[in-house]
Amino acid sequence: MYTQNKDRFSEVIDITLYKYNSIDLKIWGLLKRHHNSKKITSDSALISANDFNILINQHFYNDLNRIDSIGENLVHKEATSIYFVKKIFENMTSVRWIKVTLNKNVKYQRIVEIDQIKTIKFSIKTLRGTFRLFDHFNNHQIYVLNKLLYKMDVLKPDEYFKVVKTQELLDKIDNFLNVNNTNEIYTLLSAITHYFEAYEVDNPEILLITDIESDI
Repeated sequence: MYTQNKDRFSEVIDITLYKYNSIDLKIWGLLKRHHNSKKITSDSALISANDFNILINQHFYNDLNRIDSIGENLVHKEATSIYFVKKIFENMTSVRWIKVTLNKNVKYQRIVEIDQIKTIKFSIKTLRGTFRLFDHFNNHQIYVLNKLLYKMDVLKPDEYFKVVKTQELLDKIDNFLNVNNTNEIYTLLSAITHYFEAYEVDNPEILLITDIESDI
């Protein structure tokens, strides 16, 4: 998923670099040699968002300055991965960890056309995030939602947080609304559905926190 809007949900994301692009390959080499990066497979590694941000700022200072010095529309039409990484840190304000995957497929095509000008598409996938009910609903609404989440078998009695896949949560909401569709129920559950529609394709894990007293 990639959006120009602010994303406060995504905490762990997966980005794809392309072996046959010189900038991507340089990023990959720097990442693999970074003392805090963690190897996952021969083609993937994990690094904290803070370390990755520092790495990009240290080694691509001129590229970042160039992006800042010219118009946003002009940059996007000739964007490199540095532009999109910059947008990650501007727009995805809760990111803590970044999984980086290297695509070695020589036939992989990521060129797209915007206004008849070729640019690249950049793959960003959300793997995990946190959704706190108290950031979006008032106390009464949280009380009602807790009851509904129990009835939907998302939470057990006296359970106030749960890790659940996005698609599983959306399916349970849809099934519940098919037979329980009062005005209040629809308003509350459809707000959650609307929030997660943008993540449905990625199907990340959601740390769902429903306790207003939680310090998670």
